[in-house]
Amino acid sequence: MPIIKEQIKFIGDNMNLKINLSSDDNFLGYQQEIDNLTQVVSTDLINPEADVEERRYKYANSTPLSLIFQFYNQTANNYQSNFISAGFTADEIVSSSMNMLNSFFILDFYDTYDPNTQVKILRTYITKIGSSPTYLIGPTYPNQIYCWYVPVDYIKAHTGTTTAIGYTKFSFYNAKDGTISLFYNLTNGSYSTPEKMYFKTQLDFLNKTWRFILTSNTATARELTTSPSYNQRVNNTVDNINNEEQNYPQGSAFDFLNGKYF
Repeated sequence: MPIIKEQIKFIGDNMNLKINLSSDDNFLGYQQEIDNLTQVVSTDLINPEADVEERRYKYANSTPLSLIFQFYNQTANNYQSNFISAGFTADEIVSSSMNMLNSFFILDFYDTYDPNTQVKILRTYITKIGSSPTYLIGPTYPNQIYCWYVPVDYIKAHTGTTTAIGYTKFSFYNAKDGTISLFYNLTNGSYSTPEKMYFKTQLDFLNKTWRFILTSNTATARELTTSPSYNQRVNNTVDNINNEEQNYPQGSAFDFLNGKYF
């Protein structure tokens, strides 16, 4: 928001100041400015964004799911489940630095793994990432992705069926360097199709639950490092903005002569 500071000399008489409704200096009459303003507001109110109705689905099993994220450690030349391998220092992790607090995992759920036809059904986040990228998901663990919020339109599209199969993909936003890390399903590591990136997922419409279709209670997501061009295309979609904090002046009294506080 631009701020224009002007000094107006007081000559001892009352004065009238004409302040435009808009932020420009168009040569418009007062009524014209009112008409323009009301027209813009009314246009914005037409066809507002739909408030999508959702239903809460919880993790299906009483036995907790162990969700493990592995980052590539360049020094050790292997994959490790820690944030050191993601580029954070031990001090940043222990002190919960802003780099750590502003980083998060992203969960995307799609109707298919085919990138040419897939539709994203929902997205949720793990913003409370903690000190280790390993998470237990279950009724006794207050994890952010224990509950999913499924759009009602998707549920109604499956009227007459009790379950639906979809595909879940994970990524990680690193606030330290402003990049996105992609993960693939370690179980699908030998796949040459896009399904490699996804965890097959079942939604139960009767019980309002979700679960990964696994042979165990462990899901391991490993950082994708073999497709740098694909990673770069994803990172090109990220717009990083420095959110700067205002630096307020010191003092409690304002000096109108020099425009400063003392």
